[in-house]
Amino acid sequence: KFLIAILLALLCSPSLIAAPGGGHHKITAYDYHDYMNETIQSKTFIRYKDGIAYNLVWSFDRSMPGEVLRTEVATDADGIVVRKLTSKFTPTTESYGLVQNERFNTDIEPPALVDTIHISPPVVILTDSMVPGIAWASAGEMYSTFSGVSYFIDKREVVGVENVTVTAGSFDNCLKVHVLTRIGHNYQTDIEMNWICPDIGIVKRVGGRGTLLLDLASVVYNE
Repeated sequence: KFLIAILLALLCSPSLIAAPGGGHHKITAYDYHDYMNETIQSKTFIRYKDGIAYNLVWSFDRSMPGEVLRTEVATDADGIVVRKLTSKFTPTTESYGLVQNERFNTDIEPPALVDTIHISPPVVILTDSMVPGIAWASAGEMYSTFSGVSYFIDKREVVGVENVTVTAGSFDNCLKVHVLTRIGHNYQTDIEMNWICPDIGIVKRVGGRGTLLLDLASVVYNE
């Protein structure tokens, strides 16, 4: 607990975090933090891992008040499920927070739940002040039913606004968000860049070494 308090104090220091206001003007054309558009039923990406392309589908369940459940299913060229993960989010008017992950074993059919990770406090994925120069951070505990307690640090910064072209088409005025995470007992570091676009959310993800990770291919809307 003492370690977490120190990490939070460092991450939330004025030198790292640009608070809402302070001369910044919020982009009012779209509420970027609410990137889980309620009219979107599912999104399909091309997912790249180790030079291999997979089909990745994000499906959204908003039936529980105050929650959004996202199920990720990746399949290979033969249609075999190679990855299944569910993520639980708590959306508010101020932020969008990740609170739980569930990991499934895809070596059996149907895939079986093997690990549930509870995150406290939630990882703040997006905030209500999404303009270039704004940064925010989260730090806390992760409790895994498989491996026990570990810790996380998550820092995000809006570094620009860009137009992006992916398989699904071209999108204007997208936020370019730099993400740095450190997780586990040894604080393994991960760096990526996300492009989050008006009305559609994330459309592209690139890893720290410039490798394309996600490319939006199509979107299905609720009828």
